[in-house]
Amino acid sequence: MRRMFSKMAGASLLMTASVAAATINVLGDQPTIQDAVDVAVNGDEVVVAPGTWTGTGDNVVDFLGKAITVRSSNGPGVTIIDGEGARRGVAFSGGETTASIIKGFTVRNGLVPASNASSEGGGIRCAPNTSAAIIDCTITGNTAWAGAGVMLRGSNSMSGCTIVNNNTHDDTSVNSYGGGIYCLGNSMVTNCEIDSNGSYWGGGVVFFDSDAQLINCTVSANSSVQGGGLYIRNQSPTIDDCTIEGNTAQYGGAAYLFTSSSPVFTDCIISDNSGSSFAGAIAAYLTGPAVLQNCIISHNNSSGNGGGIWMLQSQSVMQIDNCRITSNSSGGSGGGVYSDNGLVALVETLVCDNTPNQIVGPWSNSGGNEVSETCIIGACCDGPDCSLITQLDCEAIAGSTWLGGNSTCDDCLTINNGACCLNEEFRGASNCVITDPVNCEDLVGDWQGSGTDCTACVPPPQPGACCLVSGCVLMWQDPCISIGGAWLGNDSSCDDCPASGACCLCDGCLQTWELDCLDAGGKWLANQACQDCPPTEETGPCCMASGCIMNATEQECMDNLGEWLGGNGDCADCPQPCFGDLNGDWIVDIDDLLILLGAYGICP
Repeated sequence: MRRMFSKMAGASLLMTASVAAATINVLGDQPTIQDAVDVAVNGDEVVVAPGTWTGTGDNVVDFLGKAITVRSSNGPGVTIIDGEGARRGVAFSGGETTASIIKGFTVRNGLVPASNASSEGGGIRCAPNTSAAIIDCTITGNTAWAGAGVMLRGSNSMSGCTIVNNNTHDDTSVNSYGGGIYCLGNSMVTNCEIDSNGSYWGGGVVFFDSDAQLINCTVSANSSVQGGGLYIRNQSPTIDDCTIEGNTAQYGGAAYLFTSSSPVFTDCIISDNSGSSFAGAIAAYLTGPAVLQNCIISHNNSSGNGGGIWMLQSQSVMQIDNCRITSNSSGGSGGGVYSDNGLVALVETLVCDNTPNQIVGPWSNSGGNEVSETCIIGACCDGPDCSLITQLDCEAIAGSTWLGGNSTCDDCLTINNGACCLNEEFRGASNCVITDPVNCEDLVGDWQGSGTDCTACVPPPQPGACCLVSGCVLMWQDPCISIGGAWLGNDSSCDDCPASGACCLCDGCLQTWELDCLDAGGKWLANQACQDCPPTEETGPCCMASGCIMNATEQECMDNLGEWLGGNGDCADCPQPCFGDLNGDWIVDIDDLLILLGAYGICP
């Protein structure tokens, strides 16, 4: 009995696993998003129609740990989850996996009350043990003490989202963290715009005890007291290929790195940020081994020290590798870098044009650096493009050439001459000209690169002899055939064309070649015109005793002992044939018999 029960249970599980995932439509199948989530099972998809969707309780939507997809049918512009200033927008409350997905909504007006001990994630909250996915959402106008827009605990992912205009309950309170996003785990945020959010710590994003990744994102126009764009505390988050611009703070307009944090910034542009006290771009206090690699830090400003980077009492060396720290300013000291008992090492880095000075305080020169009061710029020629930048910046562009200090883009034309392969419309005697890329583009040509010659261009089809009955011209094959000519091939000469002449026919004349004339049964007169043909003789029916010959000349008819009826006659006018009449006198008599007897015998 126990074995039979085991088999039945196994069959039941197999049947359950094989049930196809369902699609639940809102409004079609359920009246609200939460009603659809409540009845959904793992693998189901909830498709939400356009509209503004609200709810009751603490959240408009709670995934309840389910591995389901909730998506809009028409995108975030018309499909809105609205917390109405009374509740959170979306909650991943625990146990959600990478198959738990929300996609294509605007999440707005979410609120977690200030009195709530865990006031976090006003727009979206992901609990510690979650791995959910947030895709193509706009998160705006939400409020909480931490992560006003989004709280990311666990290992979640966000992509293609806009996080804008979210604020903590009090952006001046030390209790407020992360106006846009708060990361407390190992989440990944990619291809997002984080704009115009505010809090005390980290107006845009807070990384707290987090190894999260921020990739290909724009962090702009956020504000805070510490870390206008980013606030990083402990651990080693990665910030890669991001633009951090136009953010403001009292300390660290772009970012504040604090207490053992060791972030890695790569390929980032950090510009136009400001700090009202110190650190226009990056403030670093008691940091671990932070890294800035291939970054541009420019046009940032602070009212105090450190227009670009400000460091105080670092625990480990900050490595600045192949970066450009240019055109930053401070109202105090260290327009480019200010180090107060900080440990900083520069390698292959340009520091120039910062005010009032370039670097103040101790730093380690690891080689390949250029530190100067002014940035020497010149023309950087890159194919058809040109920019006025420093030599180091130009060398970072593959295939480019820097023409030296004070050179202009007009100078690029002197080095940028190369082969320009022309298309058929612009070809003359050649399919190629040596010119610069700009002129080649005007000619709708294909520029082969600086210093190339015309061997780089594939030779075009060459004109050849097009033989016409009226003469010969040099042209390409297609137009020759279109006018009824005979094309003799590339580079052929008109000398190779056969002679044309008059083809005299019994009923007229045409101008053609000899073989065509002979095929038509005409008489060919080489290199002569039709007026050189002899006059045509009149033809008509020739009545003979044996029958009638149509279209015979008078002489031909006489030679055949016939009676010629003239040009206007007709064979119907001839008398009936007289087949016994061998001498053509229309009488069958002894003369005809003698002719027959004379021919008697074996034919020769």
